[in-house]
Amino acid sequence: MLDAALNIIEQLRGGAKICLPYGTIRALMSGWAKYGVYQVYSVPKELSVHRARRLENKKWFEFAEDLGPPIPEKTISYGRCHQPKHPLCYCSLYEDTALAEVNAEVGEHYAISTFTMPKDIHLIPVGELDYYRRTGRTYIGDETLQSAEPHEKALGEKDWLVAALIDAFLADEFIKPATTQTDYKITSALSDVLLNGDLKPQKPIDALLYPSVAFREGRNFAILPGPYKSKMKLVEAETKIIEITDVLGYGIFVSRLLASLKSVSSDGHLKWETSD
Repeated sequence: MLDAALNIIEQLRGGAKICLPYGTIRALMSGWAKYGVYQVYSVPKELSVHRARRLENKKWFEFAEDLGPPIPEKTISYGRCHQPKHPLCYCSLYEDTALAEVNAEVGEHYAISTFTMPKDIHLIPVGELDYYRRTGRTYIGDETLQSAEPHEKALGEKDWLVAALIDAFLADEFIKPATTQTDYKITSALSDVLLNGDLKPQKPIDALLYPSVAFREGRNFAILPGPYKSKMKLVEAETKIIEITDVLGYGIFVSRLLASLKSVSSDGHLKWETSD
């Protein structure tokens, strides 16, 4: 199995993902996922997460639904975790990470939405076995001590090299910058496998937890539209519109506050309060 995994990885690195159809890659990811460690977490405590959206033509969002995932009709291409017509709500643990993930540019306007992620949301991590093997820690291990047990068990198995190799390759795919639709084939296929129950999880999955492209220690979330609507809560006081005035690199952004969200009406209209 190890030789077979090495051979497939070399093929994918060598350009096979360019010519292989998405369905073939998804089938491969479904098979590989069975060798991984994909435990389901309940968030141990409420988390504040941030979502950055560039405002096209600098037009401010008018409705609360604009702050969340796009509608299926506007999701026309593959992304890090989504497929066409299957949108997800992408968030990050930190505002700068969220801005880096959308390649924020000088002079552009961005809506920064802050949400509360409740304790009952169910996450499935990507690349955590590789992270644990390298650091001895899990993504949220400080709060959930037993989260290390499945990884310790997997790394103690006779065929641990296979699981470690596959997880390392997949984790690496998630932190690679993407320049074409082809670059998203593997990550979006694995995400579809995990979010749509191929592994028959005991609990319904609400979101993926995966490493940031912009910062390896950064954490991103890809949240399904249903759980986003039913479980995530907008923090109005921390939602704002900014203009990027400088990008220093290394995930460091300088910005100017343009407006803060004052309130959301009963019909979903956003009321912005401009900055003096």
